[in-house]
Amino acid sequence: MNPWKYSEIIAERMKRQGLTQPLDNPLDEESYTELFRRLQPVAPVHFSRPGDPPKLIHRTEYDDTGMSSSLRERHILVKGRFLGGRVAYVLEDDLKLYATAFRKMPTRFNRVHEDVLSTIREAGGLTKEQLKEELDYSAGDIGKALQDLQCAFLLQEDQIDTDWETGWLDFSEEWFEIPADAESQDEALLEVIQRFVVSMVFVTESQIKSWCSLPSKTIKEMVRWLVESGRIVRTQAEGLDEGVMSIEDVESTSSRASEYPKGIYMLDKSDILVRAQMDELKTRYKGLEVLQYLLVDGKFQGVVLGHWRIGPYDVDDIILDLDQAEVAARQAEVLAAVRETYNPEDCAILRYNGVEISQCPIEEGKRS
Repeated sequence: MNPWKYSEIIAERMKRQGLTQPLDNPLDEESYTELFRRLQPVAPVHFSRPGDPPKLIHRTEYDDTGMSSSLRERHILVKGRFLGGRVAYVLEDDLKLYATAFRKMPTRFNRVHEDVLSTIREAGGLTKEQLKEELDYSAGDIGKALQDLQCAFLLQEDQIDTDWETGWLDFSEEWFEIPADAESQDEALLEVIQRFVVSMVFVTESQIKSWCSLPSKTIKEMVRWLVESGRIVRTQAEGLDEGVMSIEDVESTSSRASEYPKGIYMLDKSDILVRAQMDELKTRYKGLEVLQYLLVDGKFQGVVLGHWRIGPYDVDDIILDLDQAEVAARQAEVLAAVRETYNPEDCAILRYNGVEISQCPIEEGKRS
């Protein structure tokens, strides 16, 4: 019998991930990197510029752009493609682990791959524009080859600021050789999955798959090995599907919060909590143009809808999976959570749970 209650799992998850205990010192790099390690790989905020640094949304009481930018500039945070080829950042001292776990070689190594790789190696590094001058391929073909070689950790995109024109370097020359054998990749993958389980406290196999974008067969095999080695335990928690927890959490006798703080957080598609439940969320909100997801009292129970644009745009609607009484009672709280990102001077909220908004204190000063 699982000694953890549902409320305890949610409370501990939100604590470990910094939502209920956000960092408050913008000069404390040690605490920031410790929290970053629990959430990595951390992607830039969805719908942001390609060169923007990652951010720990809602996990700091200060704007952490300066902190993450400084860490990136000093190569303490390193850009790569992880979790099925998505751009994200990891700490430099964990780069080899995550690169080994998520390395994805091209299914076919074509001539364009060979030419791009050899040209960069011979030059000691080039930008994409310089490659276009050197090689007789279309910009699209060069861009696709760069992405493939980045997924394979054969090339490194040297992203240290917000400049879109980045340098491309030989990964092994800048860092190290990535082990090519299957055993090393399996061991690395076991470690990163175990870390993910600890960060989430309790997680299902389908959520592991949703987070890392690997085949179900691979996830089942990894979970089986972790269980057989005693690193995680299969368990059932009330109100949840069968899942796994770390052996340390299952055997822990320390006191736990019996209730989690109520609150609403708006999270984008790059967030670890969203990624872990993305497959289920896509099914639940199929056909809707989702901008953000609403975590209500520790559970995803709503979405913010609209069409993203580079310039100002409106929120078309905020949909909540709550009973009508709670929808009405928490309107101001929901709008305040949405307004943390969508400034009223640039963005109007047109509807709340399908009903047009005419006037609301939160809406004062909105764009006309």
